[in-house]
Amino acid sequence: MADVKWRGGEYYETGDPPAAGLAVARMAAHITYLSEAGLTEKFGRRLQQRPDRPDGAISFGFDADFQIESYLRHQGISFVDRFDANSYLYITRATDYFDLAAEHGGHLANAFRATKARFCLVSFDTDWLYPTPASRAIVHALNAAGAPVSFVELSSPYGHDAFLLDAPEMNRVVDGFLRAGA
Repeated sequence: MADVKWRGGEYYETGDPPAAGLAVARMAAHITYLSEAGLTEKFGRRLQQRPDRPDGAISFGFDADFQIESYLRHQGISFVDRFDANSYLYITRATDYFDLAAEHGGHLANAFRATKARFCLVSFDTDWLYPTPASRAIVHALNAAGAPVSFVELSSPYGHDAFLLDAPEMNRVVDGFLRAGA
């Protein structure tokens, strides 16, 4: 919304969307999907490949000198090609305002009272987007509602993206949960 090209959401007729603002928003959000350990492992403080100066000194500038900067810029630019800025704002606002407990008298357990489903919650210790305490609150609400629930917190250096990667421990948990219900 700070991008002057956003124009209060009325940018469609201009053919000039707020791409820079959307890219920066994605870059900032993308950091929350990765953990500090995952970022360090993947990028560390490694510099981009560039020609050495003749005197052997390291040159710097204000472009993407570090690999993490290049990665985040790529994520921002590719996101602009897939998402509309207003759509992104509406999706994030809907997520921010969603409150299942509010719809059930302020008690999350009430949302699960009539359920006949079994639940399996898996949390990753480095997920900043959906942290383990939030998962535990859901587990407590499910317990209070008398719903069958299993919960496990897995360790991973990959933050929120851990569930997208090859995670044998998660596969075993989900497989065990599915087999138990068969």
